[in-house]
Amino acid sequence: MALRRRNKISASFSMSSMTDIVFLLLIFFMVTSTLIHPNALKLVIPKKSTVTKSEIKFVNVRVTSSGKFYVNGKRISKANIETRLTQILSGNEKAIIKMRTDKNARTGDVAMVLDIAETLGNKVVLDIR
Repeated sequence: MALRRRNKISASFSMSSMTDIVFLLLIFFMVTSTLIHPNALKLVIPKKSTVTKSEIKFVNVRVTSSGKFYVNGKRISKANIETRLTQILSGNEKAIIKMRTDKNARTGDVAMVLDIAETLGNKVVLDIR
């Protein structure tokens, strides 16, 4: 007697139910994400400018590769550069030194001007050419 099974187990897997669940989750997250407000600050911007413009003074300092110093276009000796910068920058902490150096300028000369600016409390913008 040959007994045969009438119910065969199928080895195939149906993805239709899985795609339905994923589609429903996608719709759910899209709908709920539009309800979330981002955490942002509300800024009240004034209509008229109440800030007074401050005068920023620029002092041009140039250090050449041959060791020459120029302050606002005038040549200054290495010994007098500290006194000259102190005269120009005294009492004006907002003044900015624009320092332009040659590519082969000595590091010690550049560091000396940077130290003077630091002791006087001024910022330096460095331009190497």
